[in-house]
Amino acid sequence: MTELLEEAGKLASDHLGVADALARRYRYPGHDPEDLRQVARLALVVAARRYREGLGQGFVPYAVPTITGSIKRYIRDQSWVVRPPRSLQELRLDVNAARQRLVQELGREPSTAELSSELGVPEESVAKARVAEAAMVGVAIEPLDTSGDTPADPSLRVVAEDEPGFERVERQQLLASAMSGLSEEDRRLIKMRFVDEMSQSEIAEVLGVSQMQVSRLLKRVLDRMRRKIAA
Repeated sequence: MTELLEEAGKLASDHLGVADALARRYRYPGHDPEDLRQVARLALVVAARRYREGLGQGFVPYAVPTITGSIKRYIRDQSWVVRPPRSLQELRLDVNAARQRLVQELGREPSTAELSSELGVPEESVAKARVAEAAMVGVAIEPLDTSGDTPADPSLRVVAEDEPGFERVERQQLLASAMSGLSEEDRRLIKMRFVDEMSQSEIAEVLGVSQMQVSRLLKRVLDRMRRKIAA
């Protein structure tokens, strides 16, 4: 047990840069960057304790979803302007998920009655959950333009928007940065392991080397990529 804890501690220590980089990427107005960094590092420790080498595609691909999920939950839970009861917060998430399903099925926005039927809860509760959504966005008291050159427009507000495409582009950029400078042989190795999903023994057979050599090559390349991400 002590040995496992020591291994987890070293794993987390070696990848602090990954957690810090993800925390910087998810900086959110109104939240202390240091708080986000601590949330990311705590999630890194959790991932390190749960990780078992050889059961997946490496520690970083395993840890990143754990860290980003923790950061997103923290932002979600700490972003209420007026905090409703916990039960209403959870119902809001269920309503949003049901809404997305029904939009796909119906080809239009579902009514409160349809959401109520889908979730098996009273319409009044659905209505309250939808109202609670507004409590996550504050209304600015000051206009965006305070220069005095233009009249204040109360309709101008800074509103955060979650765009799934941004996260996909960020992952692609992070991967491209990590792979920059790799040789063709290293790129081929990464492709076989993580794109073609070949086992180490299959890669060894293709390259004409031992499985132990493949393991060492992968470790060297992945360590280099981790350092690039953390830089």
